[in-house]
Amino acid sequence: MKKGLLFLFVALLLLVTACGGNDQDERTDANDNQDQSSENESNENDSEDGDQVSIRVAWWGNQERHDMTLEAIMLFEELHPNILVQPEYTGWDGYWERLNTQAAGRNLPDVIAMDNSYLNEYNSNDLLVDLAPLIADGTINLDDVEDVYQEINHDGDRVLAVASGANALALVYNAELLDEYGYDLEPGFTYEDLYELNLDIKNQMEANGEEYFGYDFANAEYELFFNYVRQHDMSFYNEDGSSLGFEEHVLVDYFDWVVRMVESGAAPSHDLMMSYIEGGNSMVQEGTSAMQTAASNQIIGIAQGTDFELDLTVLPVLDGTHANYIRPSMSFSVTQHSEQQEAAAKFIDFITNNLEANEILQAERGVPISSAVRDHLSDKVSETVEKTFDYLEVVAQYTKEADPLSPPGETEVRGAFGRTIEVLKYGRISPEEAASDFMQQAENILN
Repeated sequence: MKKGLLFLFVALLLLVTACGGNDQDERTDANDNQDQSSENESNENDSEDGDQVSIRVAWWGNQERHDMTLEAIMLFEELHPNILVQPEYTGWDGYWERLNTQAAGRNLPDVIAMDNSYLNEYNSNDLLVDLAPLIADGTINLDDVEDVYQEINHDGDRVLAVASGANALALVYNAELLDEYGYDLEPGFTYEDLYELNLDIKNQMEANGEEYFGYDFANAEYELFFNYVRQHDMSFYNEDGSSLGFEEHVLVDYFDWVVRMVESGAAPSHDLMMSYIEGGNSMVQEGTSAMQTAASNQIIGIAQGTDFELDLTVLPVLDGTHANYIRPSMSFSVTQHSEQQEAAAKFIDFITNNLEANEILQAERGVPISSAVRDHLSDKVSETVEKTFDYLEVVAQYTKEADPLSPPGETEVRGAFGRTIEVLKYGRISPEEAASDFMQQAENILN
């Protein structure tokens, strides 16, 4: 089935079950903004553009993100009294179901938070506005934004989104634990080093009657393999997204390493790893793991749950090659359903450049893409958030050009990879069989 048709078919299926909850959310959002609406109406005569307009802005996240964003929206409405913002927010899973329903009903919000795994899917269904003209005329000002923070959101000359924060794949590690056992993770360590140091720490801690589970993949084996492929001068997908872009032996080698880590005890079993994730816990937080795979901004949440000193480092090197890249942690797009595209663009510009707004948002969505904002926040954020700023400066020294946007169907391919990894780590299939099975599944999805 073609990807565009599949996307709309799924959206229609979700329509029946999702409408009730969405209507209630939208009523709640409208009530939340009723007082602010009255205030804005009183300021309408001060509007720089005349008539008041309303835009809907949607994002996903936790309560902390919601509270920060709502406070920033109040500031935006003070600065733009002719623009009323209706917020729509939920958790990750409910967010995409809701957008699918709204896409099927041609009722998407004006501004939507976008993840790169979905960006090309929405683009291929003609749901996103090209922001290039709004950037060219200055409505969205990217003068202080280096290309590395924004280039992945491009489709040729078209700009599909503006990053609201940046991160990079990283290892979050327990600096105290590694120091205690005489290890550091300065750039240049290898996959074999990760195997050996985790086994060594495990043996020493267990000899003292302590638990140690090893390197926590944290259910990010797909992301780590994405980097591993790039270290072979290949890409996960080919240039037009119609097929995979790597050779089978590369996946076999990676699966061999994963199995070796788990079977030796240098990494936890799959069920143990998932029990921590599903319970909202972290091995790094409790000191039963020295490190985990994570997006760099995830250190903020992890650090809040531990007294250990945590830090960030780059991914392991392969034959002297680093291949990481800086990527949007979340972006904002304007949808084709919007009748107020200029007002929507002004909101994106505000999130990108307004210093007071970013003091409120505290880089929770990732490192701000504007260098002016980063400089302004450097002494106004927590030590942990500052580490995310510093980490991207380090990663910039070890990057390769980002791959093109992942194709429609990427979420299905990711799901197939996760299921294959699970079976592999349980020992039910060999690395060779797992690689062959996954690649066949992926090609079927992409074609």
